[in-house]
Amino acid sequence: MKLLLTGVTGQLGTAVAGLAPQRGVRVVPLVRPARPGQVPFERAFPSLAADRVTGDVRRPLWGLEDAVLDELADSVDAVVNLAGDTNWAGSGRDLYAVNVLGARNGHDLTRELQRRSGRRIVYAYASSIFVAGGTLGRIAEAPLAPDRHRTAYEHSKWLAERELERRHTPGEPDVLIARIAALLGDSATGATRRRNSLYLLAERWDELPGRVLPAMRGAKVDVLPRDVAAGTLLDAVAGLHRGGPRPEPVFAHVSAGERAPGIRGLLEVARALSPVTFGKWLRVVPASAEQVLWLSAHAERVLPLSQAWRNSLTGLRYIGLDRVMERGRLAELVDGPLPEPSTEKLARLLFDIPEPPRPLAPADSGLSRFLA
Repeated sequence: MKLLLTGVTGQLGTAVAGLAPQRGVRVVPLVRPARPGQVPFERAFPSLAADRVTGDVRRPLWGLEDAVLDELADSVDAVVNLAGDTNWAGSGRDLYAVNVLGARNGHDLTRELQRRSGRRIVYAYASSIFVAGGTLGRIAEAPLAPDRHRTAYEHSKWLAERELERRHTPGEPDVLIARIAALLGDSATGATRRRNSLYLLAERWDELPGRVLPAMRGAKVDVLPRDVAAGTLLDAVAGLHRGGPRPEPVFAHVSAGERAPGIRGLLEVARALSPVTFGKWLRVVPASAEQVLWLSAHAERVLPLSQAWRNSLTGLRYIGLDRVMERGRLAELVDGPLPEPSTEKLARLLFDIPEPPRPLAPADSGLSRFLA
């Protein structure tokens, strides 16, 4: 397959671009014009520089010229939109421009490429599992209702989903709306492009007020290493492309789903792996969904919090709610097992706990006979 890919410099996009050659996938990155002080794209991503095109998801047809559109129409099999404004403290205008208009413009672009080529080209849009807002229980891979608990970021992603639903008609490109779980670093190296609110909570372990962490009794931590999410997303796009035409957008949860560990189990594993790191233990206090959601959104009303702390507390939504992301649609698209990250691996990535050193043979050769 050949993909036109946006968001290549982000957490998920970097992982997709890095994994694509191993999957026999060629990537054409769409990048914004260089800004003063920014590291040039060709220096940051030398292997992708030759194939890049310049554009902006906020512009119609992503700002691509006719000659570029003709070239892409003859070669790409899918348009994959990973570009997104993920700043929970960002302005509503910026969130709407990137997340909603970017999604709509990407659909229009895919439709134009399909029209020019006469070939079937699919469109994949990266949403978030957190469009669920405050919904509890089993979350279906289907359109979601309005929810008053969504943050501005989550609401913009939900609006993008609604926009793609509205624009999908017979003969239009098939659409995959991939709701992505919270992402940690690479499962092999731990490398990460950014530290989201879940990381920020881990970094403030010793500073949590009262040494308590409010969470529902069945709360789960639905996170994936970014390379695992990237591989699953590539498989899902390939599955959509090789299938027949779809009468409506396909929703799929790229997440741990029912295999996500509980918050209590994850913390216990972390403490077992590194007891010294967690010398000051905290209590996971049972709380209702309303309490968790209120604290994650409004704690600054009663506590003097910095911007970093407000973002950290927003991360309580990652770990404090009792819900499971269904993955039946994902299973239909993906050949092979679904993501099932180990609790130990997630704990090591989240709390920066190094892997144990490999045992070495003693220098005294006379003792080697005791080694198995």
